[in-house]
Amino acid sequence: MDLLELGVEQMDNEKDRLFVSSLARGISLLAAFSPDRVSMSAGDLARETGLPKSTITRLSYTLTKLGYLMFREDIGHYQLHPRILTLGYPVLANIDRRHIAAPLMQDLAKQSGGTVSLGIRDGLSMILIERSRNPTVSALPLDIGSRLPLATTAMGQAYFAAASSAERKEILKLYQERHPEQYEKILSVLENSTEEYRQRGYCKAIGSWEHDVNAVGAAVRLSSETLAAFNCGGPDHRLSVERLDELGERLVQMAQDFQISEWVGQLPPRQEREGI
Repeated sequence: MDLLELGVEQMDNEKDRLFVSSLARGISLLAAFSPDRVSMSAGDLARETGLPKSTITRLSYTLTKLGYLMFREDIGHYQLHPRILTLGYPVLANIDRRHIAAPLMQDLAKQSGGTVSLGIRDGLSMILIERSRNPTVSALPLDIGSRLPLATTAMGQAYFAAASSAERKEILKLYQERHPEQYEKILSVLENSTEEYRQRGYCKAIGSWEHDVNAVGAAVRLSSETLAAFNCGGPDHRLSVERLDELGERLVQMAQDFQISEWVGQLPPRQEREGI
């Protein structure tokens, strides 16, 4: 992940006197790790963040001293220390209503034959915060904490369509700045998905993320401040194009059931959910 993905475009903007560049660089180093890159050398971190090796050396030393990084002498790589979880736990605790969604997600995963996810936005990505799968799916290709691109996934498109006008403008501005060569195509995709969402209440993504993967997405609010989105997806042989509208309607109903639970503090009775 580059520095821009962290929203620190003004890192070197001297006019922003309140912006602490060294703090932003330290956070960018921590954010460079991912489920696909759990350990990295100093050179890897320099390439991933775009920071000089001398800066990486100072930052990694400080973060190791603080207990958020650890250095493995046997392979010469840095890894995140489990202590980093103490930073994320308060965030998860603040959106713990995701646990209320879990049984609803599991029901839909069983019905669909695929996987159902819940994600929140970070930059131009959607981060998975809850995940359920059909019992016949042997393994989850993506787990909690994984990132999905916003523009090419049903989850991301539904999020964009449900976001405020100000947030949509912010997202488009980021795409224009970071991916100018793809901007017109991305703009067209997001405009079309927004219209689809207004008409149907969900978005469909047919092979746009992976060529043989189809999905539907619907937005939901975890709280008055936190917008999120559900995604139901899987390979074409499990979730064919012909099934997407049916699954989209089920996903919208699931999102509505989830919102109802916010007011009553628990899930609606199972028989009521199945009888709707």
